Amino acid sequence: MPLTRARPLVRALAALLLFLSILASESNAMIYRPSVGRFKDGFVLWHDGRFYLFSMYKTGGDDNNFRNVWLATSEDGVHWKDVGPVIKDAPFNIWAMAVHRIGDRFIMNHGSFTSSGSQSVIRFWESTDILHWTYLGHDADLVPDARWYPADSRLDCMSVIPVVEGGRTRYYGYATGPGGFLESDDGLHWSGKPQPVIDWGVFPPPPTEANEGSLEIGGCQQIGDRFFLVGGWFNYMGNTGYGVFTLVANSPKGPFVADSAAYRLCGNSTRWVALWARFCPVKDDVLVNGYMYSGYTYEGGETWLPPLKRAVVDPKGHLRLGYWKGNDALHGAFTSLDVARCRQVYPGDTKGDCRVIASGHRLELQAQPEQNSFLRLNVPRTVAVLDDKLDCSKGIVVEGTIQATCRDRRLVAPTAGFYLEEKDGEGTAILLQSQGRTDIGKLTLGDRADFHSEDVIGPGCAAPAGIVPHQTHTFRLLVRKNMFELYLDDLLVQTFNTTHDPNAAGLVPQRIGFMAENGQAIFEDVRISPMTIDE
Repeated sequence: MPLTRARPLVRALAALLLFLSILASESNAMIYRPSVGRFKDGFVLWHDGRFYLFSMYKTGGDDNNFRNVWLATSEDGVHWKDVGPVIKDAPFNIWAMAVHRIGDRFIMNHGSFTSSGSQSVIRFWESTDILHWTYLGHDADLVPDARWYPADSRLDCMSVIPVVEGGRTRYYGYATGPGGFLESDDGLHWSGKPQPVIDWGVFPPPPTEANEGSLEIGGCQQIGDRFFLVGGWFNYMGNTGYGVFTLVANSPKGPFVADSAAYRLCGNSTRWVALWARFCPVKDDVLVNGYMYSGYTYEGGETWLPPLKRAVVDPKGHLRLGYWKGNDALHGAFTSLDVARCRQVYPGDTKGDCRVIASGHRLELQAQPEQNSFLRLNVPRTVAVLDDKLDCSKGIVVEGTIQATCRDRRLVAPTAGFYLEEKDGEGTAILLQSQGRTDIGKLTLGDRADFHSEDVIGPGCAAPAGIVPHQTHTFRLLVRKNMFELYLDDLLVQTFNTTHDPNAAGLVPQRIGFMAENGQAIFEDVRISPMTIDE
């Protein structure tokens, strides 16, 4: 893309050709990735009934060779079409970006590097059609404000929100880096400000270097009368993986407070699976997008766009991620699952206290004798899987109800969950425990059922932590390739994958199963649908 504005006739012809290519391109159902090359750090914009996904992009080679911006479009937010690079071979690195609208123009900002290699500059582009972009020049580049911050401190990708104050619109920018709080009267010219005050409350500040800033800011959004700032980091809160955390304020200027009841919005405990949270306002709602890996890290797998989520603010004012009804376009017609075709795979003795009972549309797994809730070692466990293999490469959606219960409700803590069998006797387990904890990890079945936890959701997480005992919940399980998402009562539990080895991406599940621990797990009205795949 040239850095100067093309003549109007040439631009109009190019716009027509690019629009026709959008209509003609093949669509990919969720989960999405470009048909060629590799993307990262996506940003979804909704405008005039259409979704636009921008991302840093490269065709291969060095990880730092991101000099392009990839674009994909979607009419429903589920099925995406490749457009291709809309900024190509820029004379500088293009890191994560965001787009905001000013009148009839769209402004893109992205992180970049100085000639000395410092990630301390934000560059700006503009467009009138979202498809063609013009660099605004070095005079428009944004660098750390020298009044408060070192010139080489990080300044990277700015989330921009308009706020109506005193009858006029003022723009606030939230960028990654210590000097990442900025203000503007017109959305084009920015003034750096000191960092807003952050009250970390009961949590330690993230372990960032002084020139990195507090978090990698994904976005800020006003919902109701509160402002939600979300950002991520790794090696934090005792976890080696990447997590996204929520700060809340009553003003766009702060002070921002760590939301102790729902601090970890999303992310993972032991590896980089689900990253970032970017806000996407639509007509009557606010959505959230991120990105995910099929491996342990970016280098060990492929990068994908998972389903969009709803930004849900519960009655107590906590931000959570919910199922977006637009994702119903992801599946076809449901068929009832024949639970009688489930076979017990652990333990082998079906005549004991651990057994599987299928009756009509009801599947009950019993795992007795029940133990005291504080004794979690060698708990009884029952695992059953469907006889039939499933085509998880193209994707499936499974829905139904789930309940964890027990005979003695005073002393025990039953667990209900799911098992994704990757090969005979081995797979990934999702354990919804009734003492306020969800565990996801590797399950190996043999003489014993050995479970190794790879992700823990508990107090302080926005995701459902475990399951309420003796209560029926709805669930949605989405599986495609080696990646999956689980929702409980339409709230996101986790975005994860079956990768257990840092050196190789995980296997695609071949069967789906169900689990009970320390009591009974009851599944009813379970139905399944293939994903609407067009590739």
